[in-house]
Amino acid sequence: MSIDEMIDKYSKLVYKICYDMLINSFDAEDITQEVYISFYKHFDEYGKLQENEIKNILCKIALNKCKDVLKSKAKKIENMTTDNILYLENYIMPNKMEDEILEKEKKENIIKLIKDIKEPYSNILYLYYIKQNSLDEISENLGIKKQTLKMQIYRAKKLLKEKIESIGGVSIL
Repeated sequence: MSIDEMIDKYSKLVYKICYDMLINSFDAEDITQEVYISFYKHFDEYGKLQENEIKNILCKIALNKCKDVLKSKAKKIENMTTDNILYLENYIMPNKMEDEILEKEKKENIIKLIKDIKEPYSNILYLYYIKQNSLDEISENLGIKKQTLKMQIYRAKKLLKEKIESIGGVSIL
């Protein structure tokens, strides 16, 4: 079996092992690559082994590399000073301004999508989601029975979902 075949066959397994241990997709990807680099360096020795032995070796290399990463992270945390911890806490604190900007941008994009939907659905979605009017308020303002309004909101949400998915977005509706 060639190295390419092994990578194709076991990369998901090795990545899962790394991700389960490190709980970080970036670290898991890095370690997965390191596993195959280590394996490649000793490919001459491993090339003669049976497939299940190769699988076991890849898993063992992945586990050991993950343990090394976890040990080094623990060592870094152990050696942190009070100043480093304060800096880290400030760095980790959520950035409210960034969240507000992203939320505003998201809202603007949804408004654009809503405007592209045909009436009366566009108006109903705008009142319901953007203005956050209750069903009773919308029903009263538009002179529509509440049951009819519920059906129109259902259809409008379906149209909006299709619109979002058509541009490659993930619908949260």
